[in-house]
Amino acid sequence: MNPTLIRKAAALPARQLHLMGAGLLLILAAALWFYGVRAPLASLRAVRAEAAQLALAGTDPRALATQLAALETETETLAKRLGAAPAQAPAQGSAQGSTQALVGLVAELGALAQAQGVTLDGVTPAPEEALLAFTQGGVDAEVSGPYASLLAWMGAIERAQPNLSIASFEMHPAATPGQVSMKIRIAAFRPQESKP
Repeated sequence: MNPTLIRKAAALPARQLHLMGAGLLLILAAALWFYGVRAPLASLRAVRAEAAQLALAGTDPRALATQLAALETETETLAKRLGAAPAQAPAQGSAQGSTQALVGLVAELGALAQAQGVTLDGVTPAPEEALLAFTQGGVDAEVSGPYASLLAWMGAIERAQPNLSIASFEMHPAATPGQVSMKIRIAAFRPQESKP
């Protein structure tokens, strides 16, 4: 150490030296708490809370069975809403089922178009594509009507069924003033059938 600093520190009153030492010890204790003890204690509390939850859940298998039954019924309900068969049932007549689903989709699109004041000029089936765990089918449609009605119709389509989506569309002015013509692809998603 520098002899001049030692001389200056020795010239300070004892009370000031004690206060500086106590302040230094408080700073060291705070640093030790924040950097050395607090994080491991928080991790230990989290591990103990998880262990308590696991011990509580593991003691009663009936609670797990009721949760599993509730999840199965919810899965079946969602499968029905999406228009898919339950996972346990074998897929029979899938071509006939997809044709019926397509006819139902066209009927629903026509009803929605009529409700929104849109003219449905033509509908053709879109090619099916495999996307991840889903099969994307649907239709290509040509419609015309006022711009606001077309937007309302598109919104009604996406709200009609949870498996419907607007995949793409092109708008251009129609021959009639104030009207818009649109080519639109409406995608209908369904889960892919599992193959043994």
